[in-house]
Amino acid sequence: MPNSILKVALDIPLDKLFEYLAFDFQVEIGCRVIVPFGSRELVGIVVAISNTNEFELEKLKGIKHAFVGEIPLSTEIFSLIKFTADYYQTPFGQALIASLPLRMRQTKPAVSHKIFMYNLTVLGRSFDLDTLPKKLQVQRKILLALSNQTLTEAALHAVSANWRKSILPLIEAGYITKTETLAIQKNIDKTSLAPQLNIEQHLAIEQICLNKHGFVPYCLYGITGSGKTEVYIRLIEHYLAEKEAQVLVLVPEINLTPQLEARFRSRLPQYTLVSLHSHLSEGDRLQNWQLAQAGIAQIIIGTRLSIFTPMLNLKLIVVDEEHDSSYKQQDGMRYHARDIALVRAKRLKIPIILGSATPSLETWHNTLNQKFTLLTLHNRAVKNSQLPTIHTVNTNKQRPEDGITPGLKNAIQDRLNKGEQSLLFLNRRGYAPVLFCNACQWVASCMRCSAKLVVHLKQGKLRCHHCGHEQKIVNQCPSCGNADLYPSGHGTQRLEETLKALFPRARIARVDKDSTRNKHQLNEILTKVHQNEIDILIGTQMLAKGHDFPNLTLVGVFDTDSALYSPDLRASERLFAQLMQVSGRAGRAAKAGDVLIQTAFPEHNLFNALRGQDYKAYAANLLNERQIAQFPPYIYMSIIRAEANEFGPVQQFLSHALELGRSLNKDVLIFDIVRPQMERLKGMERGQLLMQAKTRAELQCLLRNLTPQLRAHKLNNKIRWVVDVDPLEL
Repeated sequence: MPNSILKVALDIPLDKLFEYLAFDFQVEIGCRVIVPFGSRELVGIVVAISNTNEFELEKLKGIKHAFVGEIPLSTEIFSLIKFTADYYQTPFGQALIASLPLRMRQTKPAVSHKIFMYNLTVLGRSFDLDTLPKKLQVQRKILLALSNQTLTEAALHAVSANWRKSILPLIEAGYITKTETLAIQKNIDKTSLAPQLNIEQHLAIEQICLNKHGFVPYCLYGITGSGKTEVYIRLIEHYLAEKEAQVLVLVPEINLTPQLEARFRSRLPQYTLVSLHSHLSEGDRLQNWQLAQAGIAQIIIGTRLSIFTPMLNLKLIVVDEEHDSSYKQQDGMRYHARDIALVRAKRLKIPIILGSATPSLETWHNTLNQKFTLLTLHNRAVKNSQLPTIHTVNTNKQRPEDGITPGLKNAIQDRLNKGEQSLLFLNRRGYAPVLFCNACQWVASCMRCSAKLVVHLKQGKLRCHHCGHEQKIVNQCPSCGNADLYPSGHGTQRLEETLKALFPRARIARVDKDSTRNKHQLNEILTKVHQNEIDILIGTQMLAKGHDFPNLTLVGVFDTDSALYSPDLRASERLFAQLMQVSGRAGRAAKAGDVLIQTAFPEHNLFNALRGQDYKAYAANLLNERQIAQFPPYIYMSIIRAEANEFGPVQQFLSHALELGRSLNKDVLIFDIVRPQMERLKGMERGQLLMQAKTRAELQCLLRNLTPQLRAHKLNNKIRWVVDVDPLEL
């Protein structure tokens, strides 16, 4: 439509569309274009084409380029992102551009690399792996990975980061063939057998299939090890029997994606599967996104941003570990992927499954109100597998020595004698959380954050885990000159050191962000655990969920009590979920499991519920507390968070927001300005304003009127601020 007026969305902090002339470009709605904006050229998305304009035609600029060969974004995605942007008070253009793969945000053609498939030749299948020198371990891994299936470059990258260099000699020798393809090929030969379903799994699948073509939100509440993933697989297989259907599976964290992907590939090899997460290369991510958009990919597994992936024929959404706080974006547009998944499913009139062993209180409240359909798996899926027995070790009676109580020490030794594995859970990395002076009580603090510096002894560093600042460990107290400084408390590094001293013959591995900086290190450690090459595994929350270790029969838990002191309203809910998840790693096969939790408060309601593994009772108790205190899910909250180099502008801006908000809506309770628990973060002074309403509509009405006026405030360019709707942290 030459000379038509294009309404273009740009990544600009203004909640408006910008007008440009099409000139001679053949442009359609949803198309990517390059437009001039001031002295820059930006990527934009054509949202509407019109013959009417807000400004005079002579003042309108023309687009510089249109990417006409790309598939345009669908109106379904436009509508979903527009709803999300409005609800979470974000300019539509910023939300829309942020939903795209990085290469589509750049002013050049979004060309994914060619798709190549790799297969073993007849010669390769007859190759004796034992003849390979030990130094060629990557080649061995590649040949093993290709022994039963065809693999893409993305799949080979998951095998080893150095696969490209190592595969060339194998191709030249005629062991492997490389072929180009337009889509990911499928292997119709299944590589793993389907386990037999128990009655509960069968009933859950049957009930969901009865409402196949309508919006029904299901809460699949199943204890750890109850076979929720198997339910997902059977349902996906059922839904994909329909021609051209697609399924979206959301997972909370990147480290859960490879193992889930591997299981899905082995059970559903006849379907095209892609993953979407930040550990992929930008080329792989764009390729997978385009395969999903074109309808070629039938199963899409991804983290929270994947909820905005365009799909031609989406028929089912699965949100695994729906309670996990990782689904909430904590910068930019602060959306919650689980909630947006519910909106998308409702608009498409398709079922959605929210799976968890410890559902969020919001989800559980919806099941009690019968807004969600509850499906329960009470029993473990593996025959003769029982839930572990949970014990609390009273640290007031059994004093820990180097962090470990005698009871836990004896339990670890017992597992070593039996040839079984132990997992020790401590959600604090580093050597010690505090460097302390006994003489004057000085502690090493971060100059940029309201936080203590963590001791990393091997590196000789003090590090802030919030802003990344690091410095050398000081030799004497800067306050009083005392040379006797004491690392107080325990981190995973110190626990590892202690265990090596206590059990010198044990094979010990540590899993945290420091020990798994290389993205393949985690998989290598987990492989060793499965091959019984590790006796004691020390880890943070990276190991708390999703992992299945058949020979692991003991879980020891350290330092849980700090969460009981937290002012955060969701601290106890998160702690219960975390402890239930990590407890579920024990005794998942035929061997019985035990969990020992070290605590000074063994009779606390939380630990009583844990010992009985009674989520329902604890959830009822928490919901009662929330109702009395008037906290979510009984009311609705929003927080305006602001930060600047000094607190003065923050206070001035929030005072204006407070006064304006109270004048706009008397039905919404707006509290006075407060400093958050972390008053200073990354050198920025912080403040916030909490708003509370009895209905979602009341709160949204206020925000729709308040946010545009705050964007026009004179301090808008001097501070950073954001509206956090339905916040997880106060």
